Amino acid sequence: MTSVVFDKKLPLVVVTVSIKTGTNVLYFDFAIDTGASVSLIDMDAMLCMGYKKTDAVRTIETVTASKRKTAYEFEMNNICAIGLIRRNFKVISRSLPVGLGIDGLLGLNFFKNKELTIDFKSSEIRVR
Repeated sequence: MTSVVFDKKLPLVVVTVSIKTGTNVLYFDFAIDTGASVSLIDMDAMLCMGYKKTDAVRTIETVTASKRKTAYEFEMNNICAIGLIRRNFKVISRSLPVGLGIDGLLGLNFFKNKELTIDFKSSEIRVR
């Protein structure tokens, strides 16, 4: 089991995510989103890592609370958060609303086959 502490003063449950691209490791802030079936990375973060829209595996339509948006599916070689490492991990990418203060969302696919506990009393996230 691994655990991390989150800042309960923030409006979202935010964790640090590391993504390895080639020989570089970059760090981002992602919100845990148990309402999202697929993890999402903001398009600006993808561009920062050197990806282009033309590198996408495919284009898909996503449904948000208010509208449909085009997203791009990418396969990440190595993404790590809360002690979990996912290789050849599929994410979608599109622009997130300005002002959220995050670079992406960790959706249910990141936690597949794991037990996820978000303890708001102790401000701790546990994965086993």
